[in-house]
Amino acid sequence: MFLKNVYSIKAFAALEARNFRIFIFGQTVSLIGTWMQRLAMSWLVLRITGSAAGLGLIELSNQAPILVTGFLAGSILDRYDMKRILIITQILCMIQALALALLDLSGHARYSLVLMLSLMLGVVASIDLPARQACVVRMLDRPDQINSALTINSVIFNLARLIGPAIAGFALQAVGEAACFLLNGISFMAVLFSLTKLKIKDVPVKRHESGIRSLRDGIAYTMKFDVLKKILISSAVFYFLCFPFSTLLPFFARNVFHSNASTLGLFLGSVGCGAIVGVIYQASLVPVRKLHRNLVFSIAVYGCGIALFACSKNILFSCAALTLLGFGMSTGSVCFNTLVQSIIDEDKRGRVMSLYTVGNIGVGPMGSLTAGIIADAMGGTFTGMLFACGAFLLAYVFNKCLHDMEPELLRIMEEKKMV
Repeated sequence: MFLKNVYSIKAFAALEARNFRIFIFGQTVSLIGTWMQRLAMSWLVLRITGSAAGLGLIELSNQAPILVTGFLAGSILDRYDMKRILIITQILCMIQALALALLDLSGHARYSLVLMLSLMLGVVASIDLPARQACVVRMLDRPDQINSALTINSVIFNLARLIGPAIAGFALQAVGEAACFLLNGISFMAVLFSLTKLKIKDVPVKRHESGIRSLRDGIAYTMKFDVLKKILISSAVFYFLCFPFSTLLPFFARNVFHSNASTLGLFLGSVGCGAIVGVIYQASLVPVRKLHRNLVFSIAVYGCGIALFACSKNILFSCAALTLLGFGMSTGSVCFNTLVQSIIDEDKRGRVMSLYTVGNIGVGPMGSLTAGIIADAMGGTFTGMLFACGAFLLAYVFNKCLHDMEPELLRIMEEKKMV
């Protein structure tokens, strides 16, 4: 009876689906490990190089492969068993984490080797990320559970961003980076276990269709779909502006506040707190038909957060600013993801989500590298303010575009019974 009452709440509707509940269990454990590794990797690279540009290059190497392989990932996902693909990618991610732990423990953690392993993870992630996004929808029982599923997924992601860095900050001070890499490798066992228990719906596809033909059809579908095209472009710009925070936080913790990994963990935890509040706010108070309007608000809030953080000289004020940043970033990313998932056709889902991932995760690290280079040359405050101005400009331009997009967007949502 209690569970039925929980499922009846709009924000938790997706938990009614057995497959989604199983997936969320494994995802939660794995993401905590992933965030531990992200903090440890940042601290390791900053310790080796002392450069924000070095951090930016690691981010770029981790995500750049998606610009090459990501376009083909969609056709692969639409043509082959998605669960089997996810099992393979999780095993490869586990191997990468354990290799990092071995390098650090043996004293051979050179920047070039870390860069190479980061590149390897990027190749795997170019298939894994769109697979996870497309797979979530196929785990659900009804179309009206999509917004709930993506919201819960975002809550879990940001809860892990809160817990993972807190554990990692303690582990770094006590035993070093290798412990974080090792624990991340072990955490993949949870998601592998959950994947073996899933029963994912198959979508009929033309298996004789070539990968290149499938890719071309996916791009053609997007280019003809004007509303989708504008959303994908806006989303890519948003992620270009959001990714630099991952470069700026270690830079500020070490070079501005002259502090240790615990401060970096506190910063990342503050972002996670704001993000959790953001997705709960969105799930509870923002209806699907208002998502596009909420995007303008989210982008502007992110801009305010990064501007306040860039100007801060106090750790507590910085944490407050990062909470605001996390709120805007999480609500914005959930809005974009839900809008895209809500308007595309099922047989094109893998290909479109692959393009979506390329536009976001592929373009985003270019923002990190840009921010790192500018921070080394002009300082963190100037860099943060520059990207904040970019966020305010994007909010203004997207708001202007909504005048033309809104009628068509609402019509599509009504046809697909999303509103």
